[in-house]
Amino acid sequence: MGEEDVSALKAGQRKAAKRMLAAVAPDDRAAASKNAVKAVSALGSWPGAGLVLAFLSMPTELDTLPVVEAALAAGKRVAVPRISGDDIEFVELTVGWRSWPRDRWDIPAPPESLPPVRVADMARTPTLALVPGLAFDRGGGRLGRGKGYYDRFLSALTAARARLGNEAAPFSAIGLGYSFQLVARVPTDERDRPLDGLALC
Repeated sequence: MGEEDVSALKAGQRKAAKRMLAAVAPDDRAAASKNAVKAVSALGSWPGAGLVLAFLSMPTELDTLPVVEAALAAGKRVAVPRISGDDIEFVELTVGWRSWPRDRWDIPAPPESLPPVRVADMARTPTLALVPGLAFDRGGGRLGRGKGYYDRFLSALTAARARLGNEAAPFSAIGLGYSFQLVARVPTDERDRPLDGLALC
């Protein structure tokens, strides 16, 4: 399948996924978000994870706040993404993170004054990454929003862990979302990085 064909399939799947996400009722979102805590805490990578890479949800995404709060309550470090040029970096939540400035989606945005967690440090720290997406499949396929932020980040972290060899700490990338976001197959190309598992509610 050619690159143009894959791009067309992705565009169609994105359109359908966004339509379904926009239709989720507030009560259904709240229930799924509560169930997400159970799903994430049941992951084999959860107990040993010292660092959780979470995301702060857009209005149409599953609300990650209960999972973030559960991770903090369990004594784990939690970091969230910040866009830096064409890439994302992760910034650890501070005590006053709820009062961070809000972005255009009303999501708390990590201030530029806070340093990011270095990828090299993540490679040495048992880490669980909770990855957003529009659609997922059981083979590790993930459909993002088309910017490639997470694919580039996962590639960079994979390279950092490879350089460490046996000294690299455990790492797991898990797709987090609604159960209806599971599809038979996500169209992918060589730039797409597969996930290690799913936590869909």
